[in-house]
Amino acid sequence: MYHSFRPGKTWYDTQGKRIQAHGGSLLYADGIYYWYGENKEGITGTATGERCPHWHHGVRLYSSVDLYNWRDEGVIMIDREDPHSPFYPANIMDRPHILYNRRTGRYVMWAKCSRKDFGACFFAVCFASDIRGPYTLLPEVDCAPYHAGDFDLVEHGDKAYVIYENPHSEMICQTLTDDYTGLTDEVSSHIPEKCPPFVREAPAYFERGGRKFLLTSGTTGYYPNASRLYEITDFHGEWIDLGDPCEGDAAKNSFHAQFSSVFRHPRIEDLYLALGDRWLTDLPLDLPDMNDLFQRMFDPDAAPLPENFSFSDLSDENTGEAEYVWLPILFREDGTPYLKWRRSWTAEDFCKRR
Repeated sequence: MYHSFRPGKTWYDTQGKRIQAHGGSLLYADGIYYWYGENKEGITGTATGERCPHWHHGVRLYSSVDLYNWRDEGVIMIDREDPHSPFYPANIMDRPHILYNRRTGRYVMWAKCSRKDFGACFFAVCFASDIRGPYTLLPEVDCAPYHAGDFDLVEHGDKAYVIYENPHSEMICQTLTDDYTGLTDEVSSHIPEKCPPFVREAPAYFERGGRKFLLTSGTTGYYPNASRLYEITDFHGEWIDLGDPCEGDAAKNSFHAQFSSVFRHPRIEDLYLALGDRWLTDLPLDLPDMNDLFQRMFDPDAAPLPENFSFSDLSDENTGEAEYVWLPILFREDGTPYLKWRRSWTAEDFCKRR
């Protein structure tokens, strides 16, 4: 039984099995916390000597009353039969996000998907009357002329939005339909960049004191990089770069993690949890400059990659053994958010300190 968060340490469920909810998010309903994400169980990368034929094993859900100890509620969305389904394990399915729509009384799940050949990315959308499912899959959501990258779903006032990376290019904000299952033509482009690693991905939205913030990652695959924080003055207006929010992060790699979502604690005032993944646990201590390597790979004006270099020499990309990094978001006197490393912490201690 756990009594604290232990960032970077293996986290087991109440049955003693490694938790599989990567690229995950939290929901709170009727006194229960729900944690869901990518089920990477058995996704071994190249650890067996050959590339694993599967990318995921569906969306997995856990429940808890204290945020530390999690009960496995099972896989809530997968399709093991249809190779054309976005939830077929050999196809790419990343970063599911769920919103509860009060108008319809439905839980609406979005996921970033593409076929196993990494073709054009799209959004898969499904809905259910219970967060545990069963979920009904809707037709694919085409966001042309853009493509679907890492994203977050946002509720603000009487509207909802999807903020997503247009891969290797920019960040897009698009207003959702009232039932949260489709896109409207209200859309805007933000944070344009030439190429990876500078393009932003993994957007994680949160609000505090009337201010809107977006935590983002650079684009270096599963390799960690420096986060950047933005303040959103208007969803379809100005976004202000606030820099790297990770204080004391000497390696400039977000404490060896990538954050995927931010959860505001419903019971403890002013406590926000940044949920992240430590995707690769086998990286060497003398890791080369990943920003430089990814720029060389994508920028035609940059120097070529070193001869005979291979990313597989750095890691097996065994995401089935990825760890979790959950940290509290702190706030400076002017209200600017920032993060600091903690080996162990509790929500209760944080509340007392406040």
